[in-house]
Amino acid sequence: MADGFTSYEGNAVLWVVYHDRGTTHVHATSEAIALMRFMAKYPDRTVKKIVRG
Repeated sequence: MADGFTSYEGNAVLWVVYHDRGTTHVHATSEAIALMRFMAKYPDRTVKKIVRG
């Protein structure tokens, strides 16, 4: 993926993370994992909400 969030789980789904600099797509099996992956890559950003894509 262009944004660097690749998931190798077969049941991963797309999550859209809305943050203070726009939106980012993250593939993960749950919302919690999507948040952890996003915060690991962008610890300086503020997450507003996460929705299933």
